[in-house]
Amino acid sequence: MAKKGGGKGGKDKGKKGKPAPPPPAVEKPIEKVEEPKPEEPKKEEPKKLDVEEPCVFNCAQDTVTYRPNSYPGLLEHPRTMAVVGSECGSYDSLCKLIHAAFRCADRVYIMVPWGNYVIFRWHDGSKMIYFVFDGCTCNVNRFRYLDLSCGTCGLLYFEEMHKVINYVIMSRQRREEIKRLKRCIVDDVCKEMYGDQHI
Repeated sequence: MAKKGGGKGGKDKGKKGKPAPPPPAVEKPIEKVEEPKPEEPKKEEPKKLDVEEPCVFNCAQDTVTYRPNSYPGLLEHPRTMAVVGSECGSYDSLCKLIHAAFRCADRVYIMVPWGNYVIFRWHDGSKMIYFVFDGCTCNVNRFRYLDLSCGTCGLLYFEEMHKVINYVIMSRQRREEIKRLKRCIVDDVCKEMYGDQHI
């Protein structure tokens, strides 16, 4: 008897009509392209600058002149400094105190009701020259180490003691104006933040 197309043979015939699956894709190897490395910049040797050191030269001379563009140096050993105070701050009182203080030292720390000052004296040939520091004097000891032969930046220059005393007296009004101005600014800020309740 003939087989009717059933069985394994028939099944195979039916499968022959289907297309065969495509072969797996072969991956092409990716060629790595090496990027050119950027050239490292050549390190230039730092140029040596010729630095002038005027302080070394002038300090060696051991002379003090008016040099407002150079800062004072520091001494290895502190100098003697006299300390005086005037309760009234009058011209006569300041004149007597400062002259007495300069008999024992060339640096004077003077206290007056409206502030403190440091006065330096130096012999410039046959005449005297004076320098006044008008600023914060919280660290009094630092003024004993200042070397004015290196520079006088930050100091006021005077050629006469009379002008030094006048400056100290006249600076009273300026200092009081600054205090008043600061008080006004503080009051304005407080009023803006808290109203009139803070007063």
